[in-house]
Parts: sequence; C-alpha cells; structure tokens
Amino acid sequence: MSNDIERFETIRLSRHAAGFATLLLNRPDALNAMNPALINDISRACDVVAQDSTIRALIVTGAGRAFCAGGDIHEDVNPLRSKSVADFHSYIDDAMVMYRQLIELDMPVIAAINGIAVGGGFDIALCCDMRIAGASAKFGEFFVRMGLAPEIGSYLLPRLVGDGWAKRLAMTGDLIDAQLALRIGLVEEIVDDQQLIAHAEQLAARLATGPCAIGAIKKAINVSYGMNLDAAADHTLRLQYQMVHTEDHKEAVTAWLEKRKPVFSGR
Repeated sequence: MSNDIERFETIRLSRHAAGFATLLLNRPDALNAMNPALINDISRACDVVAQDSTIRALIVTGAGRAFCAGGDIHEDVNPLRSKSVADFHSYIDDAMVMYRQLIELDMPVIAAINGIAVGGGFDIALCCDMRIAGASAKFGEFFVRMGLAPEIGSYLLPRLVGDGWAKRLAMTGDLIDAQLALRIGLVEEIVDDQQLIAHAEQLAARLATGPCAIGAIKKAINVSYGMNLDAAADHTLRLQYQMVHTEDHKEAVTAWLEKRKPVFSGR
C-alpha cells in the first residue's frame, strides 16, 4: 500500500507503509527528460523526504519505458547557450543542488533503472547509493553528444567504475547494456524488467527496518572520499560514539541477550 505525500508537476512521491518512499519521475511522454520543473520538483521532494522521520529509504525510478532520457532538448539543452552568465550559473546551480540533495539524504537511496538512463538521467542514477537495473536497461553519459561535459558524473563515475571506464563512457557517449554495466560495477544487480519495482521495494523495506546506523554508514563512506586514513578513522570514531548512545544499539544488545530478533525504531 502507498499514498501520495504531496502533489508535484513532474514527479510522484509516494509513502509506503513499510517505511520507505518512491520518487517516480513522471514525464513518460518525454521519456522523463529533465526540464526546470523536474529539477525543482526533485529538490522539493528531497526536502519533504528529509523532514519525514517515517521515511527511512527511498526508491527513484521512472514512469513508462524510461528511467530518464537526460536533458529535454527543448526546455533544458537548447536554451543553455542563450542564457546570461548569471542565469546560466543559477540554472546549473539548481541542478547541482538537486544532485547533492539525493547524495546527502540521510537514508539509503535505491535507483530502480527501467529503460534508458542517459545524460542527466545517468547522473541521477549515479547519485543514488545502489543501482538495480532491469534487464532491458541501457546507460550512457550522453553529455558529449551535445558537445557538453558531464555534470556530477565526472566526479561520481570514476569512483564507481574507475578512471578508464569513466573516461571511455564520458568521452564516447556510448550506450551500454545492463550486462556491461554490471560487469564494470555501474550497477549492483540485474533483475527481470517485470520484477524490478518489486525487487527494489523488497530491498527498501529491508533497509527501512534497519537501525539508524545505516545512515551513519552512508555518511562515513561518502565523506571518506575527501579524507586521508587518519581523518576517516577519527570521523568513524565520532560516529561510533553517537551510535552506541542510540536506542537502536540498546535494542540490538538487549535482543541478543534475550535471544530474539531486534525491532529497530531508527532512533
């Protein structure tokens, strides 16, 4: 069971009883291509999710036959060169804020990738913590096809697939299938198209019932990229101190001693 949390122009945000939400990119006639409204709606949805303590995991997916076909040529790509310097920076800054909001949500974010994920849609998938591909999914860092450089992808992609594959995908704009995406580490698993959403929901429900330490693990991994070993170890120590004073840690220890499964509250 799910219900819409709030109405948006280009997305649907639904809360599920199992403790997670689904952010559905909802411009199916345009293959969920990005335009100013979609960027703004994703940002607003991230704010809603971040402020709702009942939501402890998020699925991002697309309506219809695509995850996201990148920038809308009429509403996103073509207008770029006619913008003033100030308007250009403002528009790109909005997109970067949106990407960062997805990355920094204090919960696991799962991309359930149906159909194509290219250009900005590819970058949205990169911003998620885990990527599950439908068998027919295809991926491409298409910015170069428009004579552009990737946005957040130039930072995130090499951290997933290494420098060589990141440069090859970004420089060629090649469209790759789910099997190659799995082989190079771009996605973690492939499932039948018909089972994609159910599989993502099963994982989201599992993560949503985990301890608040899951958010701390995400933060520790994300910030470690900008740290040396000593700084990362110090940061982990501080996080661990916070974790041992949570209700979830107390419940885990108590459940172990009582020989039962713990019931975590996310606190």
